Amino acid sequence: MSALRPLLSSRGRLVFVASALLLIAALVAAPSVSGARQAIKQFTATISPTEATGGVAVDPFTVTITNCGGTGTPDPRCTLASTIGLGSIRIFVPSEFRPIGTPVASSPNWTVNYDSATGNINANVTSGSNKLQPGQSVDITFSATPEICASGTKTFTTSAWGSTTVSGTDPFVIQGPQPTVTVAANGSCVTSGGTVTGPGEQTETITGDFDGHVNVTFGGNLSCSFDPQFGGQWSQFHLPTQVNIIPGADFIGHGPKISTSRFPAAEADSSSYLICYAVPTTGHTAFATRGGGTATEMNGLFVGILPNCYDPATGGTRSDPCVSEQFLDLDTGEIVISVRMLPGDPFKR
Repeated sequence: MSALRPLLSSRGRLVFVASALLLIAALVAAPSVSGARQAIKQFTATISPTEATGGVAVDPFTVTITNCGGTGTPDPRCTLASTIGLGSIRIFVPSEFRPIGTPVASSPNWTVNYDSATGNINANVTSGSNKLQPGQSVDITFSATPEICASGTKTFTTSAWGSTTVSGTDPFVIQGPQPTVTVAANGSCVTSGGTVTGPGEQTETITGDFDGHVNVTFGGNLSCSFDPQFGGQWSQFHLPTQVNIIPGADFIGHGPKISTSRFPAAEADSSSYLICYAVPTTGHTAFATRGGGTATEMNGLFVGILPNCYDPATGGTRSDPCVSEQFLDLDTGEIVISVRMLPGDPFKR
């Protein structure tokens, strides 16, 4: 009994407690060796070309996807090398570039399809053994024409996974920026009140209650020479150059819009002109022409010579499209012709 007394002293108990606390701390701080190291999953994506013009086709656009790592010069965008293979890819195509041509992969080991409903290009390897290993790349190519009035920088958001299914498991993290294309608007895109100048000092001004842009171009071979009453005069009394007006993707019409052409009057010119109008969508209802005939379908366009908006027979106004003004401006020496247009896409000559 006397041999135990030193251990039960106040000092002895303190030593025992301190030793126990040190043992517990050591057990808590000890690292676990049972958990596996977390996989590294990094990739890069680039697109070429990086610039485009509204209304001008690009064939092809190429999106290059690379699994980070491998031998050789490291990509400075990659912070670490991936430790697993990359098996599936998704590329979102901005609405201004849709629809696109059929996408194709640079490797036969990849299957590619385009979902027009979502705007996604989906690609995946045909088998797990064909995954992109660190340092390997695949190109996805497709053709596209940016919307004619598109402008600004558009992002082709690209995602990747380690699994062989899109939006599956093992998501990769993109290193560096997402692929982007900067689009320059076509110079003929205008808002309400805008004017475009064509050949021979011919101008076209679009006014009316609408938001967004319309694209105005000059040239074409639209003809209304078939008209039974005025066809023989067509070669003498039409606009010098055909005018084509196409709403941009951001166009929202709220009410009537007016298209006004102005061009220098030649010595033999008259202020009486035959205005031909076409609705460039197959299936539109043909409208009556001024000569009492009906519009004719030409290459998918319903074409007819426009009447004046004012109907002398009834003293009222005819429905659109029709010519609301047509005169010789004595101050400027120009012929001025205004057409009240349908909500659709008018072509005028």
